[in-house]
Amino acid sequence: MDQLKKILNPKIWLILTALIHAVVGVILDTDWSDDPQVLIGGFLLLTSVTMLYAAFFMHGQEQARLAAVIAGPAWVWFVISCAMGLTWQIGSGDPMEMSFATAIPPLIIWGLAALSGLLHGNFQDLMSGTDAVAEISE
Repeated sequence: MDQLKKILNPKIWLILTALIHAVVGVILDTDWSDDPQVLIGGFLLLTSVTMLYAAFFMHGQEQARLAAVIAGPAWVWFVISCAMGLTWQIGSGDPMEMSFATAIPPLIIWGLAALSGLLHGNFQDLMSGTDAVAEISE
């Protein structure tokens, strides 16, 4: 378990996911001459900014919890989108159907980022109320 926790360091997974999301998921896929794509791409880049903030300006359990809160819902949305076979289209490009086969890379990346947050977030202390007492006394 200690080796797994070392591999799933939230800071590393926040940075890795933010960069992959920004470069591969948004910047390379966006037609920057198409206004709707620029609007959506710009908005999607905000997720990477939030993740990089959490990676570089937060520490410990707070960093891990934010990793879980950002990456967990993204992973769940990928699963829902694939299960429903949702299609999406930006501008005049061809519609793309979400499927588990095509979504394996983002499912792995977002899933590992979320798992890193869950492993290091110490959510049991948060739920029991002992976490707040420890922070106030520091």
